Amino acid sequence: MTNQKGQKLYLATFEFISGEYEQGFHRLLYAKNAKELDKQINKYLKDYYGAGNTSEIDGNVYYYCHDEIAVKYCGWEEITDPQQIIDKLLC
Repeated sequence: MTNQKGQKLYLATFEFISGEYEQGFHRLLYAKNAKELDKQINKYLKDYYGAGNTSEIDGNVYYYCHDEIAVKYCGWEEITDPQQIIDKLLC
C-alpha cells in the first residue's frame, strides 16, 4: 500500500517495559524505503518521552527515566493489504 507521495505503509512493532510489566504495541508509518523507516523509528523512540529524555540506547532498546522504563524495537513489516493490520492487531 502506498500513499500519494509514493511512500509505502509499514507496521512497526514495539514492546514497552517497566519492571516486570511488558506490553506490546504497534505504530503505522509511511516511508519511501527501509532506510527512511529506520530513521523515523529512531527519532520516534528517541523522543518517546519527549525530546532529550532518552537516558540510554542499547541496540534496539531505548531507556528512559534513569533506565526505569524501556521501549524495545521488535521490527517491522510492509503492509500490502489492510487485512494484515487487522490480523496483526487481533493476535
